Amino acid sequence: MAILRTKLLRPFSAVFFSLALLASALAPAARAQDTPGLDSVQAAYHDLLDLFYRPLQPSDLLQAGWTALSSDAARHGIPGPGPAPELPNTADAALQAFAAAYTTYVASLPATYTPAMAAAAVEGGMADSLHEQHTHFLSPAIMQRFLSTVGGGQAGNGLGVLIGRDPPGLITAVAPDGPAAAAGLQAGDVIVGADGTDLSTADGPTLGAALAGPDGSPISLSIDRGNGPQAVDVTRGAYYFPPLESRMLADGVGYLRLADFVIAGTLLPDGTELLSDLDRRLDDLDAQGAQSLVLDLRNNGGGSVETADELLGRFLSDTTRSVHESDRRGHDTYELASGRLRARQLPMAVLINGGSASASEITAAALRDGHRAVLVGQRTAGAVASSELLPLPGGGGLQIAIAAADAAESAAQLDGVGIMPDVATSLPRTLADYRSGHDPQLDVAVAALAGAPTPPAVASVPLTISSADLDHLLEAALPGSGELPINDRLSAANRWQRMDFLHPNELIDQNGGAPDPVALQHTLRARGYQGSVFATYGGKPGDLPAVSVDVDLYATVDGAHAALSTNDLPALQLSIDAPVRAGEETVAYRGAWLAAGSTLLSWRRGRAVLTVTYSDAPGLDRPDTLAAIVRTVDARAQALAIP
Repeated sequence: MAILRTKLLRPFSAVFFSLALLASALAPAARAQDTPGLDSVQAAYHDLLDLFYRPLQPSDLLQAGWTALSSDAARHGIPGPGPAPELPNTADAALQAFAAAYTTYVASLPATYTPAMAAAAVEGGMADSLHEQHTHFLSPAIMQRFLSTVGGGQAGNGLGVLIGRDPPGLITAVAPDGPAAAAGLQAGDVIVGADGTDLSTADGPTLGAALAGPDGSPISLSIDRGNGPQAVDVTRGAYYFPPLESRMLADGVGYLRLADFVIAGTLLPDGTELLSDLDRRLDDLDAQGAQSLVLDLRNNGGGSVETADELLGRFLSDTTRSVHESDRRGHDTYELASGRLRARQLPMAVLINGGSASASEITAAALRDGHRAVLVGQRTAGAVASSELLPLPGGGGLQIAIAAADAAESAAQLDGVGIMPDVATSLPRTLADYRSGHDPQLDVAVAALAGAPTPPAVASVPLTISSADLDHLLEAALPGSGELPINDRLSAANRWQRMDFLHPNELIDQNGGAPDPVALQHTLRARGYQGSVFATYGGKPGDLPAVSVDVDLYATVDGAHAALSTNDLPALQLSIDAPVRAGEETVAYRGAWLAAGSTLLSWRRGRAVLTVTYSDAPGLDRPDTLAAIVRTVDARAQALAIP
C-alpha cells in the first residue's frame, strides 16, 4: 500500500503541501517569471481550484482576489488597480486576463507597497472568499510557526509564558525549565510592568510588544502576586511547552492533558516522542493506582489525523471508525482507531471547550459515540475539516480544506456546529484559582466520572510480531539522515519521522483510510500482514518535498504478492508506468485527492513489500529522483535476512 503525506485536522493551519503548476502552458506562466508575485498568485489559484472540497468558479475566485487587492491598496494609501478585468469562466482564460492586468498594476507600484504585499492580498482574498475555517493564506512567519507547532509542540524564544486576559497580564502557564520558570515566575502572577513601563492596563498587542526581545536579552518585570508589585529579572531564551501533561488527582483519578496533536514519530524538543510518551504516562497512572481518567482537550486546536487515530486506538476497539472524510467531487473515506488497545480500560471524562477544535472534536465525538467517555465543559469550536498546507513562492503558504470531516459512527455534522458536552459547565478560572492551582471545570469532570460509561471488556487481537523483531528484520532497509539522493527542491534528506506499524489499522490510516476500512482490515489480515517500518525524510516535519520509505512484512510470499498486485485504494492512487524496476515485481502510482502531489513506487523482495513515496506539489514530481531513491533503498533491502 502507498504511504500518504501527513494530514491535519486543524483550523487556520494544516499539514499538506501542494504547490500546483498551471494546468497547461500559458502565456502568463512565462510572464510570471518577470512579474514579482505572480507565480505565487498562480499557484494559489490553481491549488484552490484543484483541491478545495467544493468545485469553484474561476472568475469568482480571481474577482475576490482583485477586490482584496483594491482594498489593501486603499488601506496603504496608494492608488488601487482599478476595475477588475473581464474574466472568462474557463480557468486558463480567466487567469490569462487576470495576469495581464495584474502585471500592469504591479509595474506601477510605489516602493512602499511591494509586489509581495500585492500577491499576499490577492491570495488572502481568494482564500477568504470561500468563508471556510480551514482555508486561509498564511504569511511566511505564520507558516513557519505552524510547522514548528505540528512538528513538536509550542516552542520558541522569549519568556516562556502564556498570558490570559482577566486580568490583563495574568500568567496562566509557565514553560517547564524555560526562562520564566528559571526566574521563579508561576501561574497566577500578573505582569504589571516591564523595564519601567506600566502595563497594568495594557491590551494584548501592547503587552506582547513590551515583552518581546532578542534571545539572551534581559527584561525587568514588575509582577503582582497579591501582595503588591515585586521585581523579577528574566533573561529571554528558548522555551518549550510539551504537548502532554499528566498527574494523579485525589481519589484515584488520573489526569492527562494533550495540548496539540503533534505529528507522531518525530523527536520532540524535549527528547520524547508523542505516542511513546503517551503510553509511558498512561502506564505510570496505572502504576499509581488510577481507577478513572480525565482527558483534557481544552484549547487543543487539533493537528495530525493519524495522531488522533492513535490516541483513539488506546481506548476503542479496532473496528471503530474514527472519522469520515468526503468532498463534493465524489470522494469518500473512513479511518479507524489504530488498534493499539490498552489491556486496562478506565472510565473516562473528556474536558472540552470553545478552543477544542478539529482533531480534538473528532476525538471527543468518537469517544462519546463509542460509549467510552462522558464529555464535560463547553461546546467545541465547530471547526472540522481535513486540510492541506501548500507552500507558495516567497515563503508563505495556503491552507486549503480538501475534505469535509464528520463523526464517523453517528454521522453527526461537526463543522460549524461543534459538540455539546454531556455535562455543561462554564465556571471560569479566576485569578485566585490560578494562584491556588484550583480548576473548577476539572472538578466538574471528576464528579462526572460517576456517570461515565462502563469500559467494555478488552478483546484485542494479539500481535503477530513484536516491534523489536520487526525492527530486527526490516529496519536496515531504512536509510539514515542524509543518505538519500536530493534535487533542486529536495535540498535536505533529514529523517524526521520514524514509526513502526503493528496493526493493519495503522497502515490503513496512514494511507488516508478507505470507503470500507473494516473490510480492508480483514483483507490485510487474510494476506498475512504482520507489520511495517516507516520513515519520512525532508527538511522538517510537515515540509515539502518529502520522501517516505515503508517496508511491509507479510507471513508469506503469496501474501506479499497479493498486496503488491492489488490496488486497494483506487480513489487515492492511479497506476502509472514505473520509472525504474526493482525486486521480483514492481508497480507505480500517482496520488489523487488526499494523496495529490505524491508519486510512489512499490516492489517486492520475498515476503516484504517496499514503497518509496515522493511528495511535492502536483506537477513537481521528480521521477529521476524517485528512481534514484528506489535504487538506494533496494540496495539496502537486498541485504535483509528475512527467513
